[in-house]
Amino acid sequence: MPPPHLDHIVIFVPYASLQSVPTWLTTHFTVSPGGRHGDNKTENKLILLPDGCYIELIAFIDDGATSREGHWWGDKKTGIADLAFTTEGAAGPCIDGVAERLTKSNAEGGLQVVYQQPQRGARNRPDGTRVEWEVTFPTGKGVQRGLAPFFCHDVTPRDLRVPLRETSARHPSGAYGVKSLTIMIPGEEVAGLAKTWEAILDSKNEGTEKEARFTVGSVHKVEDTPDPVIIIKAPEEEWQKERVKDMGFLISDLKIGAFNTVLAGTEKRVDADEEFDFGRMLLEYPLPPAWPRADGMEAVGQRVWSGPPVPFQVSRTHNAKVEEVSLKIHA
Repeated sequence: MPPPHLDHIVIFVPYASLQSVPTWLTTHFTVSPGGRHGDNKTENKLILLPDGCYIELIAFIDDGATSREGHWWGDKKTGIADLAFTTEGAAGPCIDGVAERLTKSNAEGGLQVVYQQPQRGARNRPDGTRVEWEVTFPTGKGVQRGLAPFFCHDVTPRDLRVPLRETSARHPSGAYGVKSLTIMIPGEEVAGLAKTWEAILDSKNEGTEKEARFTVGSVHKVEDTPDPVIIIKAPEEEWQKERVKDMGFLISDLKIGAFNTVLAGTEKRVDADEEFDFGRMLLEYPLPPAWPRADGMEAVGQRVWSGPPVPFQVSRTHNAKVEEVSLKIHA
């Protein structure tokens, strides 16, 4: 079985920052409309990446306590809060398999995680389109939201929830997709959490007991680029240690791959902590010749970066029919 696809990463921002997106984001990314969720507690905007993953900028409406009441992320502050995976097909068979593997993992020293039954979610886009999906959340004694991933499976076509277009997936920074994301927990807990993630993803830890690494799938494969990696390790810097001590764990170091011939081979931090307590977001620029080309598809145009023009196109999503949606993106 292929590993689950990284579906999206949840980042909470102040409501004012959602209405007027900070320049440190708009300088590097195209921010697309999202909508208000069906419970009227949260709104979002999206950073849609060519690899099919998206960053969900989400806020409680008016930052109000009423909006937080009874919400599964009601205790979350600003910053990277959670991450979701998706698989081909419906939620039921996926979660049944996860549950079976977790039963064994839980008995062998893993985190005591179980997954709830899938529940329907929805939001209305600004154009009035209704978008629906099913989400399946982890629970269990001591399991905080974000320590284990949740799953998101589309009910309506994925293109409605993740509307990849030339205009929405073209970013000033040349961003193409997620390279890695790190979950930091106390060092003595890394091995147990890694065992749990092995069961959830049905994938082996490619790292060590002290620093676990899991390669996961992309909804769209951008040729000559690596698949995303989830890292689980102990905090190293003082600020990380302080946040892990306060919150129990920290999701940080969201690294996004981007193409730029001038910056190739470099990395830079793009988030601004003075705006709000974010975590950390970085852009990583791979060295040539790893430029974006569609997997198994002919180029239909040229996308101009700061250097030579390169072919670029993204294939359609894995669970939408061609006659229903068109997901070709090209420059």
